[in-house]
Amino acid sequence: MKSIFRKFIPFWMFLVLYKIGGALHYSLISPLGAKILPLWIVGILMGGGSIIQLLCDVPAGHLLDRFGYLKLLKITTFIFLFAGIALIFNFSLVTFIISLTAATFGWVFFGPGVNAYILSQAPKDHAGKFISLRDIFGSIGVFLSSALLGFILALSPTSMGWIILIMMLIALGTLFFSPQDTISAHAEQKLSTQHHHIRRNYIHQLLPALKKLNPASSMLLLTGLTSSIFYGVIWFVVPLVIIESANSGILSIGLGIFDLAVVVFGFLLGKVADKSNKRALVFFGLLLFSLSGMFLGFNFNLLFLLFGFLATTGDEMASLSLWSWLHDLDKEHAHDGLVSGIINLFQDLGWAIGPMVAGFLFTLIGPSWTIMSAALLLFVTWIIYQFLIRHHRPLGSIFDVPQKPHRARHRI
Repeated sequence: MKSIFRKFIPFWMFLVLYKIGGALHYSLISPLGAKILPLWIVGILMGGGSIIQLLCDVPAGHLLDRFGYLKLLKITTFIFLFAGIALIFNFSLVTFIISLTAATFGWVFFGPGVNAYILSQAPKDHAGKFISLRDIFGSIGVFLSSALLGFILALSPTSMGWIILIMMLIALGTLFFSPQDTISAHAEQKLSTQHHHIRRNYIHQLLPALKKLNPASSMLLLTGLTSSIFYGVIWFVVPLVIIESANSGILSIGLGIFDLAVVVFGFLLGKVADKSNKRALVFFGLLLFSLSGMFLGFNFNLLFLLFGFLATTGDEMASLSLWSWLHDLDKEHAHDGLVSGIINLFQDLGWAIGPMVAGFLFTLIGPSWTIMSAALLLFVTWIIYQFLIRHHRPLGSIFDVPQKPHRARHRI
């Protein structure tokens, strides 16, 4: 295993560098856009980029299978270079739109390409470890970009562009030293192209499948939507606050705290979910998530780190328990790809809605109440859970907890 890990060091470095450059660019969209556009338009542009990526995922999957994962990862990284190059020139509406467009299409092949490449290369006995390494190195990149954000926001757009360009250039270079594609992940049936799976199935198949898995399936749809809206609002609002805040270092690190909580507590919460009552864990997890989210927006100081950590801990507690519950209810496992795909689709919709909502509310009610509004959606989700749970029998401990899909606490 060690020799295999060393073989893929260039690719792990690619994940770190791409996430540093990509997360920095995503964090800079709202502050840079605010210089030349009303915030509500900036929010629409950010949400529109997520919708474009959502619409492009099916053709992206076909192209990845046809032309190779590593090749298209090189292409998508090359496209992202122009997101940095555009900012190097005199900053204007035109260069901002070019940068945003390049980044939007620069992300199209990244997620599915990385997943397919990892699964096609991973030894059968170590696929889970490879997936964990993907999440770890990606989270390291996001955390590092968050730590740098307070410093970078004080620079000129030109300097920002150079930093993003250099990160992406080095990331592109590491791909040429990564192991070449060997076999299609789809050929070994390791990978499910989730959204494509949804769209080629009829709605009459989807609804009965979800109904059989209630309340876990309905709650995963709802929590996926509202939690992604919440995180989308956070990543829109906090960079704007950092610009005017004396606690810019704390807040920029705070954006990375959401991933750090998963790294610290993820394994422990998985073991707790393995031996505890799922209904109770979902109850307390959603409650902790929503209440911590409400306090988060009114504490742009050291407490931001605490409430951000608690919010994600509650999110992870509820999410792990719901996925475990879903697994217990799904006796036949005949629609795993379909159900998982529609849940991820709702998460993508949340990432499109979040920035749009934040763009409209920020100038009307300010940053604190904008975050509070998103957290209230989480609290409404907790209330809905109370109504759903009354119609279903109690569920005891479940001893076979599946590996749930990684839920990103950042769009990128």
